[in-house]
Amino acid sequence: MRHITPEFYVAEQLTLEQIPELAKEGIQHIICNRPDNEGENQTNSEAIQQAAELHGMSFHYLATEPGQFDSSLVSQFGDLMGRLEGETLAYCRTGTRSLSLWTLANPERKSRGDLLLLAEQAGYNMSGLIERVADVEG
Repeated sequence: MRHITPEFYVAEQLTLEQIPELAKEGIQHIICNRPDNEGENQTNSEAIQQAAELHGMSFHYLATEPGQFDSSLVSQFGDLMGRLEGETLAYCRTGTRSLSLWTLANPERKSRGDLLLLAEQAGYNMSGLIERVADVEG
């Protein structure tokens, strides 16, 4: 799990064993950005959802293929982030799709520079898509 902001994290594919620990760490919402059956030994989103809900977390399935960030999907992600209060973890195969959607949606209205810095601090490079983000003073 990589910390992006005080209330937003990204992660690679989750396992059922990680769910209780995530709940203990204060995660309140999980967003799955990875389609089911994308890879071998991938835990199905329905199983993750059941485990998350069992531990008091909400679960949201908003899957996308790598690099497929159309405006509708970005809007859906932004709308979802706007409704969620508390610590949220989005995951996919490596965390890149989840961070890309968050960057493009820019739910916290950060400047492009801040978005790039947050991504870099977490070990990601968002420079390839930053021009699609409306610049905000900051």
